[in-house]
Amino acid sequence: MPRRAVVQFGLAGLVLTGCSVQATQKVEPFRLGVTNAGDADTPRRERPEPVKRYKFDCRGADGNSLAVLSSLPEVWANTQYKKFADVRVAYVGPQPQVLEAEENAAVNVAIEAGASGNRADICLAIVKACTRSNPPTISTALYGLGGAPIVKGALTLAPMAPQSAVLTKWLKEVA
Repeated sequence: MPRRAVVQFGLAGLVLTGCSVQATQKVEPFRLGVTNAGDADTPRRERPEPVKRYKFDCRGADGNSLAVLSSLPEVWANTQYKKFADVRVAYVGPQPQVLEAEENAAVNVAIEAGASGNRADICLAIVKACTRSNPPTISTALYGLGGAPIVKGALTLAPMAPQSAVLTKWLKEVA
């Protein structure tokens, strides 16, 4: 296509779209963290880093650590999730441990179902049950955590967790 035709098509496109030219205003230069020119003198407040409450040491079948994570969603979303044979859970948040609303609800369900002991220990067992247990040894692992009461608490805390179908099936088998 000749150059002249390209220019003519370009001009025709401008005319058809109704483009107009207007005078530009004085614009302040771009500054990081500034949403508009009026905010230039006021620095933006950054969101605080979320408080890490738990440490999840995810281990493979050989016992070696595959990943160290800080939340249940991170454990569930990890690309190696199916390789986790065991997940060691520890509370690393602010001391003393104060249970959040969801954790309290799960602990209450576990206690009503027969769990006994310190609320913080029951919560830790519930969180561990929500992670992943090696399928061949799941029954032993769940009985080691406290059995059906802890599993009921885990299903209350994380009803849509990847492990929840396995936990529900296990509960039906032992009931």
